[in-house]
Amino acid sequence: MPQSDVELVATTWAGLLYVATTPKPASYFSGRKGYNPAFLGENAKVDLPEFSDQILDEEISRLNDGTFELKYHHFSTAQCATRRVPFYSACNINGTSLISLPRHDIWSYDGRIPTKHQMLKESYGPQQDKKFSRGHMTRRQDPNWDTMAIAKQANIDTFFATNACPQWQPFNDGIWGDLEDYILHNAGNDRKLICVFTGPFLYDNDPDRHNVQIPCDFWKVVAFISEATQELAAIGYVMSQREYLATGVAADLENFEMSQRPLSYIEQESRLSFTELREADVLAGADLAFVQPIRKVSDTALPQKQ
Repeated sequence: MPQSDVELVATTWAGLLYVATTPKPASYFSGRKGYNPAFLGENAKVDLPEFSDQILDEEISRLNDGTFELKYHHFSTAQCATRRVPFYSACNINGTSLISLPRHDIWSYDGRIPTKHQMLKESYGPQQDKKFSRGHMTRRQDPNWDTMAIAKQANIDTFFATNACPQWQPFNDGIWGDLEDYILHNAGNDRKLICVFTGPFLYDNDPDRHNVQIPCDFWKVVAFISEATQELAAIGYVMSQREYLATGVAADLENFEMSQRPLSYIEQESRLSFTELREADVLAGADLAFVQPIRKVSDTALPQKQ
C-alpha cells in the first residue's frame, strides 16, 4: 500500500500502527465466504446469532443490498451503526492447519457500509494518554488457515474497523486469548474445529471516554463437538474491563473479572439469540445469575462423559 494512503496513528510495543485513509471498496472483498454455519458438520449447524427487533430496526449497519453480514475469510461480523463497533464477530477455526503469520498493523475501513458507522481513531491511541487498543474481536490468528494465500488475506481481514472494539491495551493477553486454544484441545474431532463468537455488551450507561462510549464488558461463546460426548457443546464466557474504566488503573490482568456464564445470560445482555446452542450449553438449566469465576483456563466447566 502506498505510504500516501496510510496515516500513522500510534507507536506501541507491537510496532507502528497505521490507518488506511481510503475505505476498501466492495470489490476488494470478492471471494470472501464468511462464517460457515455447517463448519462443525451438517448435523451440527450453528447459525449466526439472531438480533432483537430493536437492533434490526434502529441500530444495525446495512450493506447496499439491505443485508448486514460482512463476510471475510473464515469469519463474519455485523456492525452497530450507533456505537460504531461490531455487535459480534463469528469465526470458524481449524486448529490443525493454522498458519503462523506476522502482524499486519494497517487498519482499514470497510467500504461496504458507511464510514460514519465505523471507528478507528477517536478513542484509540497510546496507553499513557489513557486511550485504548483496537481490540480484535476475532483474534488475528484465528482465521489464518487453509492455503497460504488465503491465510495471509485472512490475517489482513482481521484489521478492519468492523472487527475492533476499544479495549485496555493488554486485554486480549492472558486467559481471554487462551480460552479458545483450551477448547480446541477438548474438541472431539480429528481436525480440532471450533466456532467462536465474540462481542461487546453495549449498555446505555457505558462510560464516555474521548467522546466515545466504551464497552465495559465482553462476551465469548465457543461451539464445538465435545471429545467427552461427541455431541455439539457450547461454552459462554464474560470478561470485564469495568474496574479499569472506573479507576483508570489496572495493575495486571487479575484486575479483569472473567467468568463462565450461562448462554441465557449472554443472550439477555447482548440482545442476541443463539438458538441452536441453548440446549448444547454446558450450563444449560443453570440460574441466569450463576457465575463460575475463571482464574485459569482449566477452571472452565467442560461437557461430562455420559
